[in-house]
Amino acid sequence: MLTWVVGLGLLGWLLQHVPLEQAREALLRPSADTWGLTLAGLLMSYALRGARLQVVLDLDNHQAPPRRWLGLRTDALRVILMHNAAVNLLPMRAGELSFPWLASRELGYPVARAVACLLWMRLQDVTVLVGLGIVLWPGLPWPWRVAGLLAIVLGWMVLLAALRAWDRRHPSDASVPAGFLGRWLNKLRHALLESAHHRFAAWLLTLSNWVIKLAAGAVLLSAIAEVRVLVAWGGALGGELAAIVPLQGPAGFGTYEAGVWAGMATNLGAASPHSLQLAQAIPAAIALHLCFLVCAVVAGVVALLLTRLKPAPATR
Repeated sequence: MLTWVVGLGLLGWLLQHVPLEQAREALLRPSADTWGLTLAGLLMSYALRGARLQVVLDLDNHQAPPRRWLGLRTDALRVILMHNAAVNLLPMRAGELSFPWLASRELGYPVARAVACLLWMRLQDVTVLVGLGIVLWPGLPWPWRVAGLLAIVLGWMVLLAALRAWDRRHPSDASVPAGFLGRWLNKLRHALLESAHHRFAAWLLTLSNWVIKLAAGAVLLSAIAEVRVLVAWGGALGGELAAIVPLQGPAGFGTYEAGVWAGMATNLGAASPHSLQLAQAIPAAIALHLCFLVCAVVAGVVALLLTRLKPAPATR
């Protein structure tokens, strides 16, 4: 209930500064080419997420695919699309709970293995998003960028070294200390020490996914708010970072828009002559959020319908 109050409260506060007519105009302002680029980028990001799932779960060595589409396993794509729809619709990131169930039902994976995979993918997402923010955030001095990237690399090295040492002291799950911390460390150990997770292809697919999705969002934000693409990139990144926070309203409304506004405000400032552009940030954020939400729901429904179809005979 608290998440709904926070999310709807943020949305209400933002909408006070945006007349409904202005929000409607924001949806009509981008050209057909701009909408096409945004949708194409979003669809490509879905495909990249499905490909990453194939890699981190080592699906091709687990079972033959029912079908392939341009080299992409359709079962992995179905799981990603349905999971993405659940994450977008349910508050407080509750949609994440659908992944272990979907991986078990659609891919035949144990729930514990699916939980470890999900934990890994979220850690990987946060790492890549923060890294992209450090590298491409407008106006950030280059010494800070280098220091930030070094901090990320060193942080990973320290974390992996600590978990490997812990793994040597507790070689089996039965030797893990009881309690919440012990169980959490055990899941983290399985997620970070799984060899398939550290493949170069997994990192490359994750990076490609976020670059393309953020670029698609930046193109739409730039067209609506009439700002430079790099400033719009900051808004798109702010929205995605806000979406990671567990305290979310229904369908993420409020928190996502606040993240987009904050990202653009950081790079524009509220003073003239940027005040008019910043005023367009809220309707632009609403338009982008609606675009992403509608696409996620439609793709999830299509994936759900495809699960009803009898798959073709599996072949290797």
